[in-house]
Amino acid sequence: MEDGTKPRKAVVPNAPPAPLVIVAGCPAELVAVCREAGARLGVTVRECDLRSLRAASAASQLYAVIVGEELYRFDREVFDAITRQAPASLVRVDRREADDESARRLLVDAVFESAAIEPSSGIRSILT
Repeated sequence: MEDGTKPRKAVVPNAPPAPLVIVAGCPAELVAVCREAGARLGVTVRECDLRSLRAASAASQLYAVIVGEELYRFDREVFDAITRQAPASLVRVDRREADDESARRLLVDAVFESAAIEPSSGIRSILT
């Protein structure tokens, strides 16, 4: 600064990390809608493949994993273990749901609004 002092950094003590939603094996349209909802509601979104899934899930407060049904069937043990360990919710999406704009919007809104309101509660109750 002009007077020689350094600008201060804002510190928020004990601020919880933003909830994280991982998207894996989903079409680009679904990923884009997830990113839009995350930006609007303060939820972090990471697109992952099987190689980066474990590291991404350990790096933040994992809330949910949205996974394409085909990728889930390829390695269901990995997805089940990660969501059980976090604990986080697992949302499996088939191609038909991912391609249907209204179904895609409904799914994403439900997951992300829940994450923004109750980041540590999981979404099991709203999707059952």
